[in-house]
Amino acid sequence: MDLALGPEEERLQAGVRAFLAERCPDPKEIPGDMDGRIAFLREWQAELHAAGFVGCAWPTEFGGGGLPTAAQIVVDEELAAAGAPELVSVVGLDVLGPAILAYGTDAQKRRYLRSILSGEEIWCQGFSEPEAGSDLASLRTRAVECEGGYLVSGQKTWVSWGQFARWCGLLARTDPEAPPHKGISLLVVDMRSPGVEVRPMVQITGHAEFSELFLDDVFVPRGDLLGSPGDGWAIAMHVVSHERGTAALPRQAMLRAWFDRLVTDVAAASCEGRSALEDDGVRTSLARALIEIEVLRHHAARTMSPFLNGGAVGPESSSVKLLMAQAEQTLGSTALEVLGEADLDPFWQERYLYSRAASVYGGAQQIQRNIIADRVLALAKE
Repeated sequence: MDLALGPEEERLQAGVRAFLAERCPDPKEIPGDMDGRIAFLREWQAELHAAGFVGCAWPTEFGGGGLPTAAQIVVDEELAAAGAPELVSVVGLDVLGPAILAYGTDAQKRRYLRSILSGEEIWCQGFSEPEAGSDLASLRTRAVECEGGYLVSGQKTWVSWGQFARWCGLLARTDPEAPPHKGISLLVVDMRSPGVEVRPMVQITGHAEFSELFLDDVFVPRGDLLGSPGDGWAIAMHVVSHERGTAALPRQAMLRAWFDRLVTDVAAASCEGRSALEDDGVRTSLARALIEIEVLRHHAARTMSPFLNGGAVGPESSSVKLLMAQAEQTLGSTALEVLGEADLDPFWQERYLYSRAASVYGGAQQIQRNIIADRVLALAKE
């Protein structure tokens, strides 16, 4: 993002760059197995938090930096551009942490936020179900009120880092008589509770990043209800708009870093005795990929402007989500096209395979288009 950096942001940017120049791990240092990978990423996030680069805009009393929103964007873009490892608590940082800040009690904020920032406790998100993904309001997981709280039963799927998470921000139906969007609440579920079963799912990449989550009369104390009963849908909309909008800024920086890596790899590849980068067709394919990344960058900057000025991320974030998915998939496809599948670097294999999910996670493309048509363009419904 082309931020007009003030003196504070410039000092922060210089500090992040100096830190990364000295401390940024080589991607080859990250263990291939999931247990080792998570342990490595926990340590990395703890180090970043200790340096003041995680939760820059969160309140100081909860472990944050108390800085303007732009400060975190500066940090996130520098991390992405440097190819730094992802933060292990990404669901807590980008999804549920902001929801707790907006809807949580002081006790909930004191209990959960600091450990999200440090990576001490990993969070997962229990929204999607086998028959309630894009149509989230049709979810069937139920929370029955009991003495002191709720008994939760149901099934969730596509739960990122579920097998490593201590807490789950889970949507459940607390009022079965209310209209679909009105009877949903968000509960904080302790993943160590009796009745919780987690089944890892291996993706096409070969990693078990996602899990299925099964709940059988899991007790959730009343104090772990986020907001009021029935606030779940409003909290979910806050979560997804924040996720779709704010994720685009560091993501576009990361895509640009990957693009630069692809250009370097192509330049080193040989085609009929000369650099593949000299081929007109290859350059055209690379140009298309770069254009999509640049379109994403500018549109994300425009969409995020209200948020940077103290406002909220609006439904326009759905258009950013569409552009982000398209740019990521185009880059992955371009890598396969210009480098060839034979002896392809595993990095590009994983980027291509993982990019296929970009048009589904965070809300399918069809849903995003419906949101744009209804809430942005106000098109007439047939």
